[in-house]
Amino acid sequence: MYKVIVVDDEPAALNHVCMALQKKCPTVEVVGRADNGIEALRQIEAYRPDVLITDIQMPEMDGTKLVSQVKEKYPDILSVIVSGYSEFEYAKKALTAGVCDYLLKPLTPMDVQNMMTRLEKRLDALYHQKRNQILKALCKGEQPSNSQLRRYFPSGQYYSVIIRRNGLPKRFSVRTGIEIFSMEEEKVYIYGRDEMEALHLLPEELLSCTIENSLCSKNFNVLVERLFDKSKEQCSYVTAIAFAEPFELAKLSEVAKKLYRRLDETIVIGENQLQYEDIPSSDRQNNISEKEALEKIEYVIRYKELGQILPELQRIFAIWKQNKYSQLHVEARVKYIFQLIINTQVSAQDVAEIEYLIDDTFYYATTMEELQESIISIVKLCVPSLGYENLNNKEKLFRSILSYLNGHLEQAMTLNSICQDFGLSQTTLSRMFRRYENTSFNNYLTEVRIRKAQEFMKKDSSAYIKDIAERVGYNDQFYFSRIFRSVTGMSPREYMDTI
Repeated sequence: MYKVIVVDDEPAALNHVCMALQKKCPTVEVVGRADNGIEALRQIEAYRPDVLITDIQMPEMDGTKLVSQVKEKYPDILSVIVSGYSEFEYAKKALTAGVCDYLLKPLTPMDVQNMMTRLEKRLDALYHQKRNQILKALCKGEQPSNSQLRRYFPSGQYYSVIIRRNGLPKRFSVRTGIEIFSMEEEKVYIYGRDEMEALHLLPEELLSCTIENSLCSKNFNVLVERLFDKSKEQCSYVTAIAFAEPFELAKLSEVAKKLYRRLDETIVIGENQLQYEDIPSSDRQNNISEKEALEKIEYVIRYKELGQILPELQRIFAIWKQNKYSQLHVEARVKYIFQLIINTQVSAQDVAEIEYLIDDTFYYATTMEELQESIISIVKLCVPSLGYENLNNKEKLFRSILSYLNGHLEQAMTLNSICQDFGLSQTTLSRMFRRYENTSFNNYLTEVRIRKAQEFMKKDSSAYIKDIAERVGYNDQFYFSRIFRSVTGMSPREYMDTI
């Protein structure tokens, strides 16, 4: 319900507007009435309405001054002026003071209804923006005020699940990805740190809960499995962590922290996994074979017997795959190996460059075999004697790759598939994108796809969003819409309405 305060010094006019709101506007609640601007300010401070409807000429403080002060102190409140034809000059001043709409006397109930219909579109967009800001803040460990939570989120309890496509978010790249939020028409609230992730916040009432038969948890489990299966169809591997206990929204920071931590501990490259946060994860014991393999790698690096390093790397990767070690576990040991290499190799690459390459490698790898191949490529980059690939005219090759990407946007493309098509290592292609475009493969592909979608929309503004999404490589219309809004700042429909 949107809250409204009505101000008019004529009781009959005040009652007329309030009655019209009550009868014609079911999504509106009149929370305050005042007969002058000073009293209106007191009520606005107490009730924090969404809309102020005020007459112009009133004692003590007129409507123009009231609107000006409200705009300065409460910029999110939408103000409406009610005036007669003889007061039009006052109305024009009010428009410059921050009024977003005005009504001319004498008013009919239909005038009030049409005005609120116009305002509700703006209020829907404002509430959606505020909810997204609050959801992001909660997921990042910040704690908005209880009044903000009550204002922008329905009361009740929530369930949550985080779904991650492929590996963990990048940590070193300047442009790490595109934050994702749910669309206004979606009943589930979503926040993703990048386009590969979605933390779902599900209102309890959405799950058709009843206390008697405990449908909440059952329906939640069914929904989680459905989301998990759908995500598996759209990427190489998926990790989902569900929080099956209902909680108040104020607890989301704590819940999100648990989900993110469990996600970090759980992701295994190439493995689909669905787990529940309240069920203890299986602890993997220290593996003697892994310890021996690491010691052997350390030995060949320290004593510069580098001809043996590649088979030893293959050996330890086989151990990591067999034991299904988490991404963080593998990443920590890979970074240790590279630190040894950097400390002993005079010709080793810049440390920051290596960090970026490792970051990209773990982000894009879809199997342990891909990861192994890319890590070996970075090792060769650090140790030229091992035979790193040397390409002629890299920029020309890169431009041909971009041309290919732009010509096949409707197809499912990954960094690895492009590398296979052009006979490149993932390390080389990642470096090309950073050098020539100052971005990552995913960011570039996303931006190109959204630009192409905009071109299609301009050519046919009546086209179905689902069809446009598929023409630029997105099979999920809602996912495409979230990406589109994150890139352009508006939904596909809003964009098409402006053409």
